Amino acid sequence: MAVSVTHSASDLLLEPLPDLDIPARRTTNLKTEVVNTYNSQTWNTREIASRLTANFLTGSVYEEHVLVSDERGVQGRLEGRAGIALGAVFGAQNHDIKLGASKGALPPYPGYKKAPDFVLMTSAHKAKVVGEFKVPWIREHNLRKLITEFESGAKQDNLRHVLGQIAEYMFDSRLKHGFLTTYEYAIFLRKEEFGRAWVLEYSPVVDHSDRGSSLSRMVSFCQCLYHIGFLALADSNFDTSTGMRNQKWTALF
Repeated sequence: MAVSVTHSASDLLLEPLPDLDIPARRTTNLKTEVVNTYNSQTWNTREIASRLTANFLTGSVYEEHVLVSDERGVQGRLEGRAGIALGAVFGAQNHDIKLGASKGALPPYPGYKKAPDFVLMTSAHKAKVVGEFKVPWIREHNLRKLITEFESGAKQDNLRHVLGQIAEYMFDSRLKHGFLTTYEYAIFLRKEEFGRAWVLEYSPVVDHSDRGSSLSRMVSFCQCLYHIGFLALADSNFDTSTGMRNQKWTALF
């Protein structure tokens, strides 16, 4: 017999994403920072979600029943699964930020033509975090493999190539925080000034099936997005001295 389990805002962030139905300088401390952010919140205990457990979970709406075979389809599933949970949690915590498409946000300047796949934005349509999506079934998009090759020195150009587009969006928007996801895997990005140069820091890979925790360094995708959204509300812009603005900083990982 199925049992309905309710979730508060703090519980909902720890849930993993369901499996899809499909025919430069590493920031080793991101997961610790995510857990610290989670534990520092005064959580609203009101129940904002529920799910089925026990025998009748199979075949329920908590599994995926939409067959996806292109970028638009997978992007929509991510917006639906993660976006609804995040929007509810941010709302419960009275944080003015939501996940959405970049067309809903104000452009970084008049006439800007590029369109990132995701932004975390305020109700005033101000972008705070920018995100990019890559389909998971292309071998060149395997983020775990790309980072392993990059850190071993075997094939460093492959990761640079995949990060190029999201790095450009972050540069254009002068945003400090970003993320790159294939739904199955995600990495979280941060622009920093390091040794008088601009660098793009990347996190360890977060798997879509990772369930978050308040006690360990195991974090969920939604938990990470909450963390960077929370930080970006207070400190989203990246700028530095005029003499450094023309650097091709995206090549410095």
